[in-house]
Amino acid sequence: MWRVPLMMTASFFAHYDAIPLSLFILDRNGRIAHRNEYAISRFSSYEQMDFIQSYESILRIKENELTPYLNKALTVKPGEYISIPLPHTDEMIRLSPINDELITFIIVEDKEAIYKKGQQKDMETPFDEKSEELQQQIHSLIDENPDGIAFINERLHLTLINQSLHHMLGYSLDDLRNAPIEVVDKQTIQTIGKHFELALHGDQRPYEIEASDVHGNCVHLLIKTIPIHTNGRFRGAYKIVKDITEFKDAQLDALDQAEQLRSLIDSIPEFIIFKDENGRIIEMNAYAKRIFGIEEGRYKGRTCEELNCSSIDAYHLLKNNANTDCIAWEQQTKVEYEYELELASGEFATFEIIKSPTYHSNGKRKYLIAIGRDITKRREVERELIESQELIESIFTNNADAISVSNLDKEIIQVNPAFKKLYGYTDEDTITHLYNIYPDQNKEEANRIIKAVLDGEGVVDFETVREQKDGTSIDVSVTYSPIKDHEGNVTAMSAITRDIRDRKKTEELLLRSEKLSAIGQLAAAVAHEVRNPLTSVKGFIQLYKDRINDEILELMLSEMDRIEGIINEFLSLARPQAVTYQQIDIMALTRNVVSLMNPELLLNKVNVRTAFHTPSLMMHCEKNQITQVLMNVIKNGIESMPDGGLLSITTCNSDTHLFIEIADKGVGIPKDRLERLGEPFFSNKDTGTGLGLVVCYKIIHEHHGTIHFDSTVGVGTVVTITLPLQH
Repeated sequence: MWRVPLMMTASFFAHYDAIPLSLFILDRNGRIAHRNEYAISRFSSYEQMDFIQSYESILRIKENELTPYLNKALTVKPGEYISIPLPHTDEMIRLSPINDELITFIIVEDKEAIYKKGQQKDMETPFDEKSEELQQQIHSLIDENPDGIAFINERLHLTLINQSLHHMLGYSLDDLRNAPIEVVDKQTIQTIGKHFELALHGDQRPYEIEASDVHGNCVHLLIKTIPIHTNGRFRGAYKIVKDITEFKDAQLDALDQAEQLRSLIDSIPEFIIFKDENGRIIEMNAYAKRIFGIEEGRYKGRTCEELNCSSIDAYHLLKNNANTDCIAWEQQTKVEYEYELELASGEFATFEIIKSPTYHSNGKRKYLIAIGRDITKRREVERELIESQELIESIFTNNADAISVSNLDKEIIQVNPAFKKLYGYTDEDTITHLYNIYPDQNKEEANRIIKAVLDGEGVVDFETVREQKDGTSIDVSVTYSPIKDHEGNVTAMSAITRDIRDRKKTEELLLRSEKLSAIGQLAAAVAHEVRNPLTSVKGFIQLYKDRINDEILELMLSEMDRIEGIINEFLSLARPQAVTYQQIDIMALTRNVVSLMNPELLLNKVNVRTAFHTPSLMMHCEKNQITQVLMNVIKNGIESMPDGGLLSITTCNSDTHLFIEIADKGVGIPKDRLERLGEPFFSNKDTGTGLGLVVCYKIIHEHHGTIHFDSTVGVGTVVTITLPLQH
């Protein structure tokens, strides 16, 4: 394999040709790679390739005698040489190695002059110095050059290749000479020939070919042909060969990546436009072409204003797009805005557009990217979400039931106005913990509720007791529900609390009404069955009263009267009574009742103090029933003061209701018994049946009023009767 210097240019051969000796460059087989002008002129009758075949006639030395010298010349060090005298002449041949393949062959004409210089290896002439310097340059250039180099002589035969080209393809010079079709195909050989001709005419542009290395791998080569001329004569050409396989592979990879990137960008359902610093379009994706109705290849290098759009709205969008470019460049930051576009279908679409400028390291504009995203559906979802949120907030805020949201640490996060109203808090108050509304005896209840919520069970219509801000206990019904995040984890809980105090009272009244109905049915049966025998017994007692002790007789008649009174009370419950509502002066009626009760008041040493707020007040009521209620309450007050005392009767009214308060200074009623007043057969008196108050409750309820007892043991009892002025 031969190496050839990269820089054997015209200047080198001009110096080479100036040497006044016959100088040849041979390979190890004696083939001539090059000869200088002096050698050409001296042996002009011989073709270059015929020269070596005429050693005996020209040099008078046989080829088989020259070959050993050539082999020996390849073994000496660079700069040294061997000499061969030419028989029958004063000339000699000097052989000096260029590398392990090439030999300098010089015919020196004055043999005697050479011998006079001393030993052959020490012979120094101006030519020797130039020749040695040239050989050193050749070696350096060959050894250090990374590109492949091939030399073609004037007969267009490949005569030299360097080490880099050998490594590049793995072929030797002989391989390339003998079987070029294995390296490149016929078409490529024609391409090489074409560019060789172009180089000879001054067009030395590099060109690319594909070749095969010794292993059959494809190698991409970049070749430049440099013709060599001296004194206007063509001497051959060098081909400088670069292996660009890695570059081509990288280029193909880049093209693949670019294609993948293009496919990716085209698949994005957003319009994307790349512009240069002057606002001219570099590229846009398929979505942009479709949305603006732009044909392929009709947009590059144009500004947005220069594009022809199929939609007027799209044109305005592009024009607005161009205007906002200036804002992005001036602000040197990302710009966002929205635009509503009418599509070809007639529907409107809202686009969110983002402009992002990019700059060179020196601060100059580089390019700008415009991205438009169709956010129509997102806006619809946002609107629906806002409407849903507003609806939920409205339900939360305006709900009549108390609603609270608390975390799993029992901290209250949010409450609605009804919650604050129910528990007696103002808007300025802060409710921080569930324990704020739990009575002490119910605080453990919170842990059980949270456990149930975490288990996903929830708690529905749980009736319990809660505590208002002032410490008052209230009956409530609470529904607890878990609040979960998007992964289904419980993060908080809601509580919907309903005040059931009125419901409890209604249930009590209903229960009491049912009891009254049952008692009425029982009373009718009992009264009927007892009254007749009782009348007979009473008649016989009166018949035989002369035979009975007066004291015993009085006791028997007294008990008979009491039994008869109980029967009458039964009958008053059971017997339907004619009820007539009319306008009555309630103040006059109250004064009449006090007058009727005055004998009994005096008999029991009870003083009466009245405080009527007005002499006259008309009210729609049933006169007899109201009279019965007042007399029953006053009588109970008298009986609660066995040693006498003070009974106060006070009235007042609002625009719609009358309030009658009857207060005694009696023994009072214990709290546990106070709650049971009005129940049939429950009485605070040893001899009472409890039916009197049952009748009172019934009458006041039928008048749509209320009767309330407030009592303290040892202090007395206050009964407040509330009646509507219009029934």
